Amino acid sequence: MTSPPALPPPAACRGLPAPRRTAARRFTIDDGGASAVEFALVCAPFFVLLLYILQVGIYYMTQTALDAGVIRTADELRSSFNTAVPLMPDAAALKTKVEANAGGLVSAAGANVLAVEMRPMTSLSAAAVPISGGVADYGTATSVLALRAQTSVVVFAPGFSSLNKVTSTSLLRRQAR
Repeated sequence: MTSPPALPPPAACRGLPAPRRTAARRFTIDDGGASAVEFALVCAPFFVLLLYILQVGIYYMTQTALDAGVIRTADELRSSFNTAVPLMPDAAALKTKVEANAGGLVSAAGANVLAVEMRPMTSLSAAAVPISGGVADYGTATSVLALRAQTSVVVFAPGFSSLNKVTSTSLLRRQAR
């Protein structure tokens, strides 16, 4: 079934101009460019969220790498302490061992600052003793030792400037033979 043909306007209306559209009316009716406006509104928060996710990922990857380096170094030292002639590396050698055991995210070169120290637990009597690199104190033959390391993290997301350092600690005991 076909629709009836459109009727022409009445003769009295034929000479009138078409109704005028105001700018506001044209804006509400015209939807050209709506996708571009929606993209602009969604794009900025999406990329900021993506930066935050990447920043948190880099922070935790660096923390995990430093933990692995400190734990492996402490394990090597513990096994060395169980030998007849234990090796007691100086602070620079400890730093090199932690860096080698931690992988590529932890490095003493460039902007990263890696501080490594070995101290007896008795010297860490305060609640928060800052890590000062360059200390290798092995205490007595039965001391409980704390191997501590701290490094900086690359920060590129706004608002994460307080998360620019990661710290790791491992405890081990010297046992006399």
